[in-house]
Amino acid sequence: MYKNQLQELAQRSYFNLPSFACIRERPDHAPRFKAFVNFNGEIFDISSYYTTLRQDEHVVAEVALNVLSTRVLQL
Repeated sequence: MYKNQLQELAQRSYFNLPSFACIRERPDHAPRFKAFVNFNGEIFDISSYYTTLRQDEHVVAEVALNVLSTRVLQL
């Protein structure tokens, strides 16, 4: 949900689509992920690790949207 909203924001603002990257740790039977998103040249990340990549990407997208929306409200 948040990942889609971030992509829609990029399209409305004529920015490049956000790109996601992740760090994978631990063995295959119990991986954990930490995602990063690059939105218009700015990197957003989270300090937590998650057990699924999908969950991790959605959380980092939510963080990016919250930060970006606070900036818009301050204008």
